Amino acid sequence: MKKIAMAFLFMCITAFAQDKNESSPSFFDDSEVKEYSLKSILVEGEVENPGAVDLALLPVNNFPAKDVSYGKDKNKFIGSYFFSGYSLFDIINQKKIKKANEAEFKPAVDLYVIVENNKGEKAVFSWGELFYSKDNFRTVITKSVRAINPSKMKMKWPLPEAPILVSGNDAFNFRTIANPTKITIKSFAGTYSKERIKEIYTSEFTVTSPSGSVVVKDVSGIEKRKFRGLGYGHGMGWKGADEVEGFVFKDVMKSYAKIDEQRVASTILCISAKDGYRVTYSLSEILNRNDMNDFLLIEENGSLEKGKYNLFATPDFFVDRNVRSVEKIEILNVK
Repeated sequence: MKKIAMAFLFMCITAFAQDKNESSPSFFDDSEVKEYSLKSILVEGEVENPGAVDLALLPVNNFPAKDVSYGKDKNKFIGSYFFSGYSLFDIINQKKIKKANEAEFKPAVDLYVIVENNKGEKAVFSWGELFYSKDNFRTVITKSVRAINPSKMKMKWPLPEAPILVSGNDAFNFRTIANPTKITIKSFAGTYSKERIKEIYTSEFTVTSPSGSVVVKDVSGIEKRKFRGLGYGHGMGWKGADEVEGFVFKDVMKSYAKIDEQRVASTILCISAKDGYRVTYSLSEILNRNDMNDFLLIEENGSLEKGKYNLFATPDFFVDRNVRSVEKIEILNVK
């Protein structure tokens, strides 16, 4: 009897293992898998050894995502998919960063990443959303894709004809581009303090964009949310637990900056304080999230070392992209 039971258990384990191969039905769907042949991509800019990265050497990440195009009057649903691909994190991580401004500002938090194809289409990502966030492996160049077709309806979502760059945390597909060929890494250029100023308090901040500048002194009236953060710094480790309440930062941006939907994919922000600490964020990761994990602008009574408005990077694993005493918000459309 014992031998029969053991044999039955072995058969179950074997069957389970066999169900996990590439050709077996997926929980998400049993539709066809479309494979792509992109073998390498060029990485250049502020790196020590610019050149091609062999994608075959990298791990493959898998996740489901919906493809939706934004429209002012009506959004267009393209389809629902299970993507497999090479994350930008893993691709860029093959290169050693060589910052142009490292002597002045060593942290990598002011870097941003431009992905483009031969047609000149671009998608911009902040360094932090690829390296500091809690969920940073959902931006990939696809190796394969299958449609997640509705089981009770006779329809099949169209599959992309070519490999695409897809960001699984985006609500709308502003940053989806076909046949990406090049990745460029840059640090945000601007004028900032080079001294370690201790008293960084400021009661207002300036938003500067291609359409002009506006000084923001009061953000009351913006929606507020509560958030519990477990602080951990990339360099110094555990920072403690914080219970915070702040204004939804995307709504602050919508109120004080003119947003061009046509430029969401290629727009980067740099948020800085008086002491020269600055951090980049993509406009998309602020305005175009699908996970409700929005950045918060915390208003405090203020002290000389901690200003009135402090940005809290709720989507991040590390606290390095929090900005104490926001003084400037600069908006750059990458061309």
